Amino acid sequence: MNYHDKVRANDFDRRVGEIQTLKAIELGTGNSILDIGCGIGQYTPLFLYRFKRVVGLDPSEEYLKEARSAGWNIEYIKGYGESFSLDEKFDTISMNNILEHVDDPIRLLENCRKHLNPCGRLIAQVPNSVSITRRIGVLMGIIDDTNNITEKEREFYGHKRTYKLQSLIRDCELAGLGILEAGGILYKPLPNEILEELCVAYGKDWADRFINALVQFGKYRPEECACIYTVCVR
Repeated sequence: MNYHDKVRANDFDRRVGEIQTLKAIELGTGNSILDIGCGIGQYTPLFLYRFKRVVGLDPSEEYLKEARSAGWNIEYIKGYGESFSLDEKFDTISMNNILEHVDDPIRLLENCRKHLNPCGRLIAQVPNSVSITRRIGVLMGIIDDTNNITEKEREFYGHKRTYKLQSLIRDCELAGLGILEAGGILYKPLPNEILEELCVAYGKDWADRFINALVQFGKYRPEECACIYTVCVR
């Protein structure tokens, strides 16, 4: 089984995952981090460049077995974000593309709050339902509405809801968290599969400069970015 195909749709999407992880590293604090929804540990080892203590959490033992086989100095624990209970608190908790999947995002955020150190930070990242890509898709008639969940998103990836920046902030505040920062990552004008074709056609150097430009431009248009995030405190 190719686990990477389940975790990320294509190479461009995998690069997006790396960008999100690097953003979590940038926004994180302290020496310890809990990576919720770590899956096969595709990006979790990147946290070792910043944190001394790295723990990955995922409900799939099959995925965790794959993660452990890489041999990194990372503890991988089986559990669900809404219900895990550890005798440990963390300086940073990171969730990349998790809240749109779970049955009860408020409960998950509340549980994370319990596992944060007093000066800790929770970083939650989700896809943006009103990204420029989705808004263009509506105008083209490809999707009915920015809040629409496609069949592939629902059946293959397990999406249960969509988020925009205001609703992400709302859920965090309902869980009793304070908002330290909120923003967007990656201004993505076209779907990943088309952007991947461009990157392949023009080569690695062009692709690197292009993706960096999309990240930099996204700082000026956070509410239109492909990914949105909150940095929360207790």
